Amino acid sequence: MVLTRGMRDNLGHYVHPSGNITVSMIMDGSAVYDYCCFCFDANGKLCGKDYMIFYNQTMSPQHEITYEATDNGADFVLTLNRLPVNIHKLVFTVSIDGNGTMGSINSHNVLITQPGNPGLAICIPGSDFLQEKAIISFEIYRKDGWRINAVASGFNGGLEALLTSFGGSVGLASEISGASLHQTPSAPAGTGKIILAKTAEDLTREAMNKINLSKDVVNLEKHIVNLSKTVIDISKKVDVDLGSTKARVVVVLDYSGSMNCLYSDGTVQSTLNKLVPLGLTFSNNNQINVYLFQNDYMRLPEMSLDNYDNYVFDVVKRSGYRIGGTNYAPVLNAIVEDFNLDYTATGIGVYAASDYNVAGDPTFILFITDGENSLADKKVCDELLRRISTKNMFVQFIGIGDEDFDYLRRVDKLTGRARDNTGFAEMLDLNQASDEELYTTVLEEFSRWLKGLQ
Repeated sequence: MVLTRGMRDNLGHYVHPSGNITVSMIMDGSAVYDYCCFCFDANGKLCGKDYMIFYNQTMSPQHEITYEATDNGADFVLTLNRLPVNIHKLVFTVSIDGNGTMGSINSHNVLITQPGNPGLAICIPGSDFLQEKAIISFEIYRKDGWRINAVASGFNGGLEALLTSFGGSVGLASEISGASLHQTPSAPAGTGKIILAKTAEDLTREAMNKINLSKDVVNLEKHIVNLSKTVIDISKKVDVDLGSTKARVVVVLDYSGSMNCLYSDGTVQSTLNKLVPLGLTFSNNNQINVYLFQNDYMRLPEMSLDNYDNYVFDVVKRSGYRIGGTNYAPVLNAIVEDFNLDYTATGIGVYAASDYNVAGDPTFILFITDGENSLADKKVCDELLRRISTKNMFVQFIGIGDEDFDYLRRVDKLTGRARDNTGFAEMLDLNQASDEELYTTVLEEFSRWLKGLQ
């Protein structure tokens, strides 16, 4: 179904309002465009800044509305039945950031989709506009359920004027549309609009200030510099201030028989040296929690500046832990229990995003393995990942070597979770990986999880 300007209809004819609905706003034009969703109460008043979703505030308080930039527009994901009852209308707008007018666009299109349902589209030709700087694209509102109105109306002012016309204060309008929220001059063309609290030099200086011994400067400085640069690059790419993030960092190391040579030839120790800066950058105590796993698991002493440089020989090899098989679930469950990341959901099924718990710093688990887990462990691991998807933790699986990793490919798309809480990447040879490759592999999906893009 295609709606044109002024048409109204029952949204339930095309999508199920109780499920996740994707709204794709697409512009065919040459300017830079800002896409926003504003929420209003029954009296037509704005419901506050928390319910203005746009490039610099990408989700509402309970994730009922989320935003993700795309190559030619933006996607909003809506869960209408979870919105507060005082929200009666959602208004979607697009405005020009900078010079230009809407009369120069070829078209503006909206696609409203949901798997298993027909969906609908709104098609707005550029010929409908002249000198307008913004378009009130469409509205979704409550009236005997949820209805849609293809407004398709031009607005002469830009985003600030549009917000003021909605009843926003001058100060709020300036904050939403002001330069403090727009792309920094140093950001590469095409990236987002996040303002970063720290530069790469700031991150490097902070980490280096935590180092006292000259040997640590020699061993770690290059890695710290490269990590800091990567953090800033990813922050600009993903539009999240990764450099200001604090997180508990956990490294989980495969201790199965096939990994033995990587411990013996120094590959694992070399990789740990590269991971130490993660603790210095993200962890409040500058340490990394370390676990070994095979069929079961062992928690090792934290890795820190005091013991990192010979950690494999002094800690791993002297732990008394024996090489064994490959099961993922026992060690993941142990991490949940060890750090009181208890989950309240029980049983098997789908876990609601409304139960998502974001309190405190996130737990970031870097899980390194060279092999597949057992069939029985796959089933247990699936359910565990579903349960902990309501918690503030993310698992980045890294598969090394030439294993197919069929399970990890599948689990990265595991259904029934409140939120996608895993990433998967392959690295054929850890020893040959550059700092940039390793840090990007480790952090990029974690950054998207932090922003709520996954």
